[in-house]
Amino acid sequence: MSKLICTLDNRVIGEYALNKERITIGRRQNNDIIIDNLAVSGLHAHITTIGKDSVLEDANSTNGTFINLKPVRKQVLNHQDVIEIGRHQFKYIQENVADAAVEDRLAGSTPLDKTPNTQPPSLKSLIQMSRPMKPEDEQLSQTTPLPTSVQKSVLPIAKLLILSGDSNGSALTLSKTMTTLGKEGEQRVVITKRTNGYFLSQVEGHEQASINGAPLNVLSYGLKDHDVLEVSGIRMEFSYG
Repeated sequence: MSKLICTLDNRVIGEYALNKERITIGRRQNNDIIIDNLAVSGLHAHITTIGKDSVLEDANSTNGTFINLKPVRKQVLNHQDVIEIGRHQFKYIQENVADAAVEDRLAGSTPLDKTPNTQPPSLKSLIQMSRPMKPEDEQLSQTTPLPTSVQKSVLPIAKLLILSGDSNGSALTLSKTMTTLGKEGEQRVVITKRTNGYFLSQVEGHEQASINGAPLNVLSYGLKDHDVLEVSGIRMEFSYG
């Protein structure tokens, strides 16, 4: 289970498990994490956790929310990110990543992904790969089940076929645990590869991405063969094999 370690003036003052889907942070007493400081808004921010992945979102606070010294509105959290709210700092610890790092140190090696980026240059502004995680540790709540035809012990590799724009006809293989699509500050989604399928979540942008022509209005959508998604004006078809 992921957690936050809270520090104030370089002293650890608390530890909070992200043990439910939505954790609120703010000055009001009805928040899950209460910060009694006038620099903190009544409801300052909240963290939504889906399986092992967590997304931090500022709740239109007065003084803003920061990750690694940069102001953010909504962002997927990475292992050891430092969230700043007022004078308080929260280090995000993703347990499965932390455990893997310990195992690597004990084994005397740290594996690195050295696969070269072979995507067409016109796709680089759309596609951003994120941190590695253990797919076998992934679980999901509130998702659409994977079609029976692909419920196998080994998940087939999926891909996205670009249907519009300069890269029309290009294909992106979804071989990573997480693939981020879209434009930072505008509209961004994450496709997470889990043991039971591929799942689409929007993490940034007021305008919703679409799936098969309809707005993506769920926290996490289980992608099905030949689903068509549109992100930042680019249409893509999801498929297995």
